This record gives sequence, structure tokens and C-alpha cells, in this order.
Amino acid sequence: MDVKKRGGRGIHFNAIEEEGLLVTLYEDPNCAFKWGYIGYEPISLRVGEGREALIACMRRPCTISLGEEEVRLQPKDLLYVSGRASLKLGGRGSLIVVGEGLSGEGGRASFTRRFRDVKPFTSGLEGYRRDIYTLVGEGDPTNSLMAGFTEGWPGEWTSFPPHRHDDKVEIYVYYGLGRGYGIQIVEDERGVDVFLVRDYDAVVIVRGYHPNVATPGSRMCYLWILCQIRGAKSMKVEFHPDFRELPVGKSHLIR
Repeated sequence: MDVKKRGGRGIHFNAIEEEGLLVTLYEDPNCAFKWGYIGYEPISLRVGEGREALIACMRRPCTISLGEEEVRLQPKDLLYVSGRASLKLGGRGSLIVVGEGLSGEGGRASFTRRFRDVKPFTSGLEGYRRDIYTLVGEGDPTNSLMAGFTEGWPGEWTSFPPHRHDDKVEIYVYYGLGRGYGIQIVEDERGVDVFLVRDYDAVVIVRGYHPNVATPGSRMCYLWILCQIRGAKSMKVEFHPDFRELPVGKSHLIR
């Protein structure tokens, strides 16, 4: 796995190519992000006591076995599991992305979210329009995790106006760029990281403002998983002071 750049604000990973491994991309006491490219054999995933996990299926359908229960996910579907669990992840050619957080005092639980069942809305104005699909939001029964998909309009910015949420760590996994590419910025008071991203690359956003833009004719589309590391779970963000007066329109974010 090729790690393009590692810093305090963000970490960029090239698309995973090696089959059969579950790789940890980021980990701290409250949060972890992992991914794996499934080969002929299933990949094992263990969720510990007091932990919860959101599992996203990308690229191709996948099958998740949880004891005697088997869940089949289409690309962009999600499975949530909390409490001690041992899972088998199958489906050759599928990319699995896992976000893990603290589950609080709740016991064992699981639910599925289907991308096809989510009604999107368009956020932003010309130049920064995108369609938002929130699969697991602030009001859903998770303790620290939220997730969804953003699909930008061709050649336009997303995650704009620039915002930050340093009480939450986030991962983006990109798709839909085709022959184009995207530019991902991660900025705080100490500096700026700029990453060139292509389909199925990932960026872990540890802190800072994080707008992005696609090349003309390409769309900036990505899975996002948020993990609350301090305070109660929320979609509250802080907008960049230079852009606070820029209209947002309808949004899933809270000022």
C-alpha cells in the first residue's frame, strides 16, 4: 500500500491493490479506519466490546457473515454492528471500508442502510453544488459514527464553503472521477496539505478545513465516515472565516 503523504492534518492513501488484507489506515483510542480489497478468501473483522463499526461496500457487491446471519450489500450500502462480534467479509473484487468508534453503554446491535432507499438533496450553489446522501446521521442509533456519500457536480467544488470539525476524524474514499482526478485540500493555522486523488484513493482528515474540487468533466464523489472523538455525536462544523458569508443552501451540516 502506497501512503502518499502523512502529516498532522491529513493522510493520503493510494487505492489498495493487494487482495485479502484488512489494513488499518488510522487508529487512536477512540477511532479507527480500515479497508480491504477482497480476494478469493473472505476477510475477517473483529469488533471488540465497547466498540461499534460501520462497514461500507464499494466497487462490487459483498457478503458479510455475522454468526448465522448473512447480509448481502450492494455497492454503497452500509452495515452497522456494535458490541463484540466476529465477521467474515466476502465478495471478490469488493472494496470494504470500515469505520470504528466507541459504542457507549449499548449492547449488541446491528442494522443495514441501503443506498437506493436514501433520498438525496442538492447542497450549495453554482460552482460548489453536490448531491448529499446521508445513510447514518445524527439521529440514528449510533454512539460516535455517521456516514454517507457526496456526489459533486462536474468540475465543481464540494465540502464548500470550507469547514472543519476537529472533534471528529473523517475518511473520504473517492469514486466517479474516471479519467480525471480531484484535488483535496486540508488546511489549518499551521499549514496546508494538497493531495491529488483518483478513484478509490482515501484521505483521512484528522483536523482542519477540507474542501476539494474535480477536474472539468469529472465529478468529486466520495464515501464519508465521521467518527466523533470528543463530545456528543453531532454534525456541527466551523466554517472558514473567509467564507462564512457565502450561501450554503440546504445542508446536512450544522453551523
